[in-house]
Amino acid sequence: MAAKYGLGIDYGGTKILGAVVDLATGQVIGSAKKRTSFADGSEELLERIISVGVGALKSASLKAKDLEGIGLGAAGQVDAKRGVLLGTPNLSQAVVDLPVAKRLADEFKVPATLANDVHVAALGEARFGAGVGAESFLCVFVGTGIGGAIVLRGKLMLGRDGTAGEIGHATVVAGGRLCGCGGAGHLEAYAARTAISRRLLGEMKRGRNSILSDLEPDLVNKDALRSDVTFRSGTLATAIEEKDALVIEAVREAGWYLGIGLASAVNIVNPDRIILGGGAIEALPLMVEVARETVRAEALPVPAKSADIVTAGLGDHSGVVGAAIIGAESGRK
Repeated sequence: MAAKYGLGIDYGGTKILGAVVDLATGQVIGSAKKRTSFADGSEELLERIISVGVGALKSASLKAKDLEGIGLGAAGQVDAKRGVLLGTPNLSQAVVDLPVAKRLADEFKVPATLANDVHVAALGEARFGAGVGAESFLCVFVGTGIGGAIVLRGKLMLGRDGTAGEIGHATVVAGGRLCGCGGAGHLEAYAARTAISRRLLGEMKRGRNSILSDLEPDLVNKDALRSDVTFRSGTLATAIEEKDALVIEAVREAGWYLGIGLASAVNIVNPDRIILGGGAIEALPLMVEVARETVRAEALPVPAKSADIVTAGLGDHSGVVGAAIIGAESGRK
């Protein structure tokens, strides 16, 4: 039987990653990526996404006609039914009501589907990653923002409007810090990489010392409230390796807040497993360690003991694998 392929594209806070995926095995056979630009308008973003798709096909030595379909997972609010990217508050304020699925379908002449980035990552993990064998799990990805998805009996729980699982916008501090969505006290405002960066930059402006001044001197002098002003996860990891007290403090705090959010989710959903992924999770094991300890301490004892907290099995490819799957399956309907 001839292999079947899907093209998955993951539009996130630091990069747009595209990959051609063998749908039977989940193996990535070709990929391409570009950095995300906060300054992109709608047309510039579309051009980047299409370029990444073209690059992934070239890397796999395939043509668009060889694909079952294309899936795009986007870190923002999406209308999956219409294939419209409604907005990306953490990435670009200029992208609103963008019919990205139609544009991809027109460009590549194959069916194209749009979905939330963590929803597709959860699907990838369910089929080929850390979700294999779990009847139910909560998938939480921490990067520029925080996204979540709930999988029950192998299927995504979407909710009435397709927004179920948005743990990043669960309130952890009533009336607390302003979130990028406009709400107050949301988990994302305390545990995302953007939140960690704002905390660090604020403390450094108040006179606290950090090796970050040497690692990223240009960033230290920028406005900490801009959405695109964030330390890279790798930079934070380096600072922790160098025993930077301020960074360790900030990451531990973020891990505690993440654990508080996860503890509430454990009490409500009672999942078999919690899968943590995203750039911050991969680079900062300290954050995972603190979050895990906090869940054990704060959630009800029985569901806390039942929930196995693990990291994503597909790593950086969770999103593209899941996007390829959802694109191919939607194309067959």
